[in-house]
Amino acid sequence: MDPETNTRPMATAITEDGTGQMSWYSGDPEDNPSRRGVEPNGNELEGFRTVRVAYEPDKEIPGGCRAESNPVVNSSYVDVEVLVRSRVDILLKDHWSNPQGYQEGDLISGAVAVLRDRLAITVEGEQVIFTIQYWNGTGWETHDVEYLITNEQGVANFSFIYTGEEIPGELEKIAEDGKWRVLVHFQESAFFEGEYLNNTPVISLGGDLDVGKQSFFTTQALIVVGIALSIVVLVGAVMYQNYRERRKIEIIRGILTDSLMALKASNNYIEAIFDCYKNLIKFFRSKGAMKKVFETTREFEDVISNMLSGVVPPEEMNVFFSIFEEARYSDHEIGADQRDRAIQVFQQMITRITGALGESMLNRTSLNESGLYGTATKAGEFIDSDGNVRIAGQESETTNDGFRI
Repeated sequence: MDPETNTRPMATAITEDGTGQMSWYSGDPEDNPSRRGVEPNGNELEGFRTVRVAYEPDKEIPGGCRAESNPVVNSSYVDVEVLVRSRVDILLKDHWSNPQGYQEGDLISGAVAVLRDRLAITVEGEQVIFTIQYWNGTGWETHDVEYLITNEQGVANFSFIYTGEEIPGELEKIAEDGKWRVLVHFQESAFFEGEYLNNTPVISLGGDLDVGKQSFFTTQALIVVGIALSIVVLVGAVMYQNYRERRKIEIIRGILTDSLMALKASNNYIEAIFDCYKNLIKFFRSKGAMKKVFETTREFEDVISNMLSGVVPPEEMNVFFSIFEEARYSDHEIGADQRDRAIQVFQQMITRITGALGESMLNRTSLNESGLYGTATKAGEFIDSDGNVRIAGQESETTNDGFRI
């Protein structure tokens, strides 16, 4: 191809025995395994090119035939002038489809890009035909044809006003359901083959916008509202459950606090401990636990352990249970030592519960105050040799002890 500028052959062929004929086709994998066709020659893509078919037995051609050891004929070649044309692809650049449809008076615009096949190089200055058709009930009928030229990006644009079911300039014809379409045809020229794009989107008439504006309860809106309500209900249920559990623990803390105050103020320690036990049983029964007429201490311990698990350590719970067992089953007298132990256990449990509820986290005392700045000093103040604070200009008060000279 172009032997004046390209000395390397693009393919080789074998002649037939007897006739000396040869046939070669670039699209045949056996004749052309590389499937290599006409390549650009510099900036030259289309136009007239020279194809040379040569038989050169006396030359060693790189990429071509080997030289014959005993050539019996001379070299020969023939040049043929051929016109090289390019195939093109039409791509939708600006899509004009609308799933919701168009309204009468809307501007419909679109654009296509024309590229050379295989090379993906734009085609500039060529004609593109846009055929605007409408559906008459039985078939597509042409209404208008626009001829446009591609720009330097190979793009051609079209636009028209959508008229719905009405046909401009036609009184008796209508476009059923407002269906229109635009066909694209790349006009064949001397250097390019023609190409059609017929599977373009159909333009249809959309629904009434006023109805869509008035009705809020669309499918998408209902789905969003349903998801939002589900999240709100779930969060509310979790918050309510947390509130109930927190309220139960607060009531237990209140019972323990009352019992602690009774132990400190009363001399009847067994009665104070039993009142705490009875109040806890009463509260548990109000929440659905311990419904039997007679409940053992182990069942009471199980309910307390489940409710305060993770709040009070097990060793403190064991000491707490031992106080009730000792007050209920022990024969010896409950004295001050047992009372002090009960007060200590109740105080520890109240502190644990208060910490678990987060109510002691914002407790500020003088220990938390910053010592960055010292106490303010008034003007004229100083410390004398005795360590007293004196103010300049003021005489100290003298004590009248009755001594006279």
